[in-house]
Amino acid sequence: MKSSLAVWDDICDRCGRCCYEKYEYRGKIFYTDTPCQYLDTKTNLCKIYHQRAEIHPDCARLTPELVKAGILPDDCPYVKKTD
Repeated sequence: MKSSLAVWDDICDRCGRCCYEKYEYRGKIFYTDTPCQYLDTKTNLCKIYHQRAEIHPDCARLTPELVKAGILPDDCPYVKKTD
């Protein structure tokens, strides 16, 4: 049986958009063209995924609550799953 984290990770379609810098302006999230330094832009996978909390503590761990806060695009599988 998979852990809840593994099930959550299975939702991802590896688009990599959550790993691009973003900012909020007047309640709306805007994405930049700047990826996280640890994103492999060829595979759209994190180079330090299993150690990201230790190596890059500012990395936001996706949770249903964070997804509902609106930081991901509407077509993201995480957003569709939490609707």
